[in-house]
Amino acid sequence: MNIPHQEPIKFAKELLEVNKEFVKVKCSFKTIPTLPMLFEAAAQSSAGFSQDEEIKVGFLVSLKDVKQNEEPDILDFIIKVEKNLEFGAVCEFSFYVFDLEENTNYATGVLTVMIQE
Repeated sequence: MNIPHQEPIKFAKELLEVNKEFVKVKCSFKTIPTLPMLFEAAAQSSAGFSQDEEIKVGFLVSLKDVKQNEEPDILDFIIKVEKNLEFGAVCEFSFYVFDLEENTNYATGVLTVMIQE
């Protein structure tokens, strides 16, 4: 993934699927993640919509309806991010955090990211 984050806070590891409506990204953690770590991983995963060669800096500017559905007990997840709205440099996304088999939904929510021009 082409993002400016470095270890240990680079959670988004591999772009698995991308189309106009959504991206799926494999995210990994060194410890069992907290809810803030999961929504940071979702924000990083939203970069899957823009895989230009140039690294762009995005800022997480808001969260809403964030909910932890299950207590995480694993280190690797698939995060599905859907694009809800794009207005210039501001994008709103819905996110869903699953296990690798996509059987258990660990967290959901909506985040807004502003891309630095």
